[in-house]
Amino acid sequence: MQKWEYLFVFSSFSGNDGEFRPRFVNDEELDNWQKGPTMYEYANQQGENGWELLACHPIVFTQSSEQQYPETHCTSSELRAIEMVFKRAKNDNFHG
Repeated sequence: MQKWEYLFVFSSFSGNDGEFRPRFVNDEELDNWQKGPTMYEYANQQGENGWELLACHPIVFTQSSEQQYPETHCTSSELRAIEMVFKRAKNDNFHG
């Protein structure tokens, strides 16, 4: 039976150039992530290493003012981060 391994990548907004860049990979913060590859470059690098982009999710924060009738007040949303999930076949000697 085929086994899989997964890579969870959390990309944050880099204020220097307005790009999203990978900041955390499997909960480990990358050194000097603000100067690392953009999320597009990173995805292509991972593809070269056998990883397939399985999913990509925006992380949006929403603010609203508290009012009696929610349908009458303004709500603003801001894209803060993007999560990418990669998978690839596990290389082991297991044959099921």
